Amino acid sequence: MQRILGSAETGSKLQLLLNSNMACRLPNLVWRGPRGAGKRTALQQFLQSYADRLRQPYNIQTRSWQLQNSDGESEISTTVEDSGSGSAKDEKKGLVYEVSRIHKGFDVARMSLQDKNYIQAILANFQGTSNILLGEGPGASHILVFYHAHLLSEESVVLIQEVLEKYSETVTFLFTSDYPLSKRLADWFFEVPYAGPDRAYTALKAHYPTLPQPDEHGQGDAWLHFFSKSFDQWVAQKDRPWTIRDVAPIRQWIYACMQRNLRWCDMILYWTHTIQKKLEQKKICREKAAACFAQLARAPMGGGFVMLPSYRIPVAWEQFMIEFLGALTGR
Repeated sequence: MQRILGSAETGSKLQLLLNSNMACRLPNLVWRGPRGAGKRTALQQFLQSYADRLRQPYNIQTRSWQLQNSDGESEISTTVEDSGSGSAKDEKKGLVYEVSRIHKGFDVARMSLQDKNYIQAILANFQGTSNILLGEGPGASHILVFYHAHLLSEESVVLIQEVLEKYSETVTFLFTSDYPLSKRLADWFFEVPYAGPDRAYTALKAHYPTLPQPDEHGQGDAWLHFFSKSFDQWVAQKDRPWTIRDVAPIRQWIYACMQRNLRWCDMILYWTHTIQKKLEQKKICREKAAACFAQLARAPMGGGFVMLPSYRIPVAWEQFMIEFLGALTGR
C-alpha cells in the first residue's frame, strides 16, 4: 500500500477508509504530485490491487471514442460513441481511452481542449445505474479515471460536480493531477500526495544531453528551456525593425507549441517564469521586464481546472506574440 500511495501515513489513512467503505464502494481519490513522479503508475497499481480484492481479472484494453460528425461535414455533436465498428479514418480522430472490467480511463490531455464535449457525453452514460457485471456489493459502482485532471475546464468541473451530487453512490472518480483540486471538487475527494523525481524528464535528458540538469527535487522542464532559448533568439534581433519576414518565424513558433498541445494558459505562465528568470540573471532591464509583465497581465488567463478553450485560435496567439515581443525587444 505504501508503494502505491507514496507514504506510510497516507497509506494507513486510506486503508482505514477502504476498510470502512468496502461494503459499499471506493472513495473518490486524486493522486497529486509533480509531473513524471509516477502518479499514473500508482493509480494503475491501486486498480490492480482493488480488482484482486474483488477477485476480478484486470486486463486493460485500448479503444477509441468519437465525437459524432467529427469528419467536418456537419456541426460537431456533444455525444461520444464507442467506435469499435468505426472506420480507420474515424479511429485516427477518436479519443483513445482504456477500459477494464472495473473501470474506464480517459486522458484529459488528449481531449485537445474539447474536454467539455467529451466529459458531457462520458458522464451521460453513467446516470445512477450500477455496474451489473460485478453484481451487488463493493464493485457495484462505475469507476471513472481521468489522468491530467488539472487540465479540465471549469465547465467540465461543473459537470463532474453535478454527477457527484446526484449519483455519488454509484459513480467513483479517480484522478491524477499536478495541482490541488478545484474548490468545487475538493470536498468530494481524498487526496493522495505523491512526490518523486520527474522520471519522464530524466529519460528525455538521456536523449538530449543539452537540457538543463534536474533541480534538487529531481524536477526539470523542457518547455521552460525552450522558452528560455526563444527569449535569447528574439532579444538578439532587437536592433532591427519589424518586417513582414518576422511573421513566418513567429507563426512557426506558435504552431510548434500548439501541435505539441501546449495550452494558452501554459504559454502565459512559461513566459512569466522566463522573464522573471532573465530578470534575476540581469539579462533584461527592469523597464522592459515591467513592460513584458504588463502584456502578460493583460492576457486572458486561467489555471488548474479553469481553462480557456477558445484560445486554440492561432490568430489570438499571433496577436499576443507580436505585442509581447514588441515589449520585449522595444521594436
